[in-house]
Amino acid sequence: MKSKNFMALLLLTVLAVATVPARNGTGNHFGAPFTKAKLVSLADLTAKAESYTGKTVKVKGTIKDVCQREGCWLVLTDGTRELRVSMKDHAFTVPKDAANKTVIVEGIIEKKTISEETARQYAEESAGMIDPHSIKGAQVILTLTATGVRING
Repeated sequence: MKSKNFMALLLLTVLAVATVPARNGTGNHFGAPFTKAKLVSLADLTAKAESYTGKTVKVKGTIKDVCQREGCWLVLTDGTRELRVSMKDHAFTVPKDAANKTVIVEGIIEKKTISEETARQYAEESAGMIDPHSIKGAQVILTLTATGVRING
């Protein structure tokens, strides 16, 4: 009986530690540790999207919006350009109140077309930035599937 209790306690401890964001530098780190991937500006990334497609990069910016249902995506901005970031395999989330914080995200870049329905779903999950009914037709977007996110501050 003691063995079962010990194992249950050990499992709960491991789960509790796994859900706490790791401290990394001056912020909270979510997901996998960063690799030595190249840090690129959002301006360069959007201007040369095709050359970055399929590659792992790091991008720094400000969080403009976060999924208000789960924290499973965010929108990164440099004040002019935007990049939609989703968390790889929903393996981790970010705080829903992280808007306006500086962030570095690492992951794989992809340019893709999303359906009107998916674009409206994103709008419904956001913090009221876009009226879902204003979206008409499929949307071409640049996305980053994040393996790691570090929110500063």
